[in-house]
Amino acid sequence: MTTRSTWNAWAAGREAARLTDWLREISEPDWTATVAHPLFDALAEGRLSGEAFAAYMVQDYGFVDPFTALIGHAIGHAPTMADRVVLGQFMGMLTSDENSTFQRTFDAFGVPEQVRLAPDYLAPTRDFRGLLHDTGMHGSYAEMLAVLVVTEWLYLEWALRVTRVEGLHPLMGEWIDLHDNPAFRDFVAWLRRRLDEEAARLDEAGFARMAERFRETVARERAFHDAVHTE
Repeated sequence: MTTRSTWNAWAAGREAARLTDWLREISEPDWTATVAHPLFDALAEGRLSGEAFAAYMVQDYGFVDPFTALIGHAIGHAPTMADRVVLGQFMGMLTSDENSTFQRTFDAFGVPEQVRLAPDYLAPTRDFRGLLHDTGMHGSYAEMLAVLVVTEWLYLEWALRVTRVEGLHPLMGEWIDLHDNPAFRDFVAWLRRRLDEEAARLDEAGFARMAERFRETVARERAFHDAVHTE
């Protein structure tokens, strides 16, 4: 399913076929289940309590450290300065705007300092953290891009899908805005284009590893969101 020949057969029957569209398709049903996850509807519709939102954000914040490390590895493996500039700018957003949203959420909803410093991670959170670490330490640049495409494209898709209610808590609205704005859309488009390009240069084994890394990341995203929202 994740071989280049399978991709070629899929692309042969389509005009303007894109690798990232194929990767998304072979990651079903996990892709759609994550984009359409009830957590995001509850969040946008104001049905998620402050306590539940804070608990979700504590778990999600567990990805910031290994995720920024992954981006650092990607910057180091990037083949061009142009790639390093784009990835570096995204790193800056993560460590400023997004980090600020997390910290102000913890303050607003009274997350204790001990929980912030040593959270009790759910098993899917720990598993996903491990995937990010492994990709950074052992993955190719294309594999790193595959993980980044999944994490950012999925979040863009759910943020585009939901409709927020009037009077939504400002921090919940801010979390949606972080994943639905022109700069973020441009970044996701850039990630997809670069993965499409880099995948064309891979040998058979490297292509299969990249595609499996994409599918595994989608599965980990679904497992994470299922764990943090069980209603």
